[in-house]
Amino acid sequence: MTIDALIDQLADDARPVRPQSVTVSRIGFGALSALTLMLVLGLLGVRADIASGAPSPVILLIAGLFAITAAAAGLAATRLARPEVGGRQGGAFWLVAAIALLPLISLVEYLLGNTAGTSTALVLRCLLWGVLASSLTLALLGWTLRSGATVLPSRASWLAGIAAGAVGATAITLECPNGEMLHLAIGHVGIVAVSAWISRLVLPPLIRW
Repeated sequence: MTIDALIDQLADDARPVRPQSVTVSRIGFGALSALTLMLVLGLLGVRADIASGAPSPVILLIAGLFAITAAAAGLAATRLARPEVGGRQGGAFWLVAAIALLPLISLVEYLLGNTAGTSTALVLRCLLWGVLASSLTLALLGWTLRSGATVLPSRASWLAGIAAGAVGATAITLECPNGEMLHLAIGHVGIVAVSAWISRLVLPPLIRW
C-alpha cells in the first residue's frame, strides 16, 4: 500500500469530532470549590471573628487573593485542555507572584519583631487539611486535562495544582484561628506550593496522550 493510499484510507475512516467544551468543567470546578469551602468550614468551623460578624480585613484580603488565584488558575488550566498553542495564562502566574510576596513580607516583619512566631503543629495541621481540601478540585482538573488534548502538560499540571491548592488555602484561611502573617505565609501559602508540586509530579504522565 502506498503512502497516498494509506492517507486516503485514514481520511475515509475519519469522523468529525465535536470540540471539547470546557464550560461544564468550569462550572464543576466552581461547584466543587464551593463544596470544599462548605465541607471544611462545616467540619472545622469558622474563625471566631468571622462568626461574630467582625472579620479581620487582612484575613478577608488574603482569602480573597487565594480565591481569585484559584479562579484565574482554574480558568487557565481548563483552557489548556484544548490543543491550543500560544494561549495566554500569564494572569494566573502574576497572582501567584502576588501570593509569593506574603512569605517575603512575613520574613521582614519577623526580623523587625512585628509579628509573633507560629506553632509547628498548627502549620502542619493547616498544610494537611489544605492539601486534602484541594484534592476534589485537583481530581476534576486532572480529569478535564485527560479528557482534552493539552499540548502543554507540564504547564497545565502546574496551573491545576495552583488552582486546587488556592481553593484549599481559601478554605483554611477562613477557618484557621491564627492570623499572624508568618503562619499564613508558611501554613497557607504552603498549601498552594505543595498542591502545585504534587500536581506537577502526578498529572503529566496521566494527561499526556
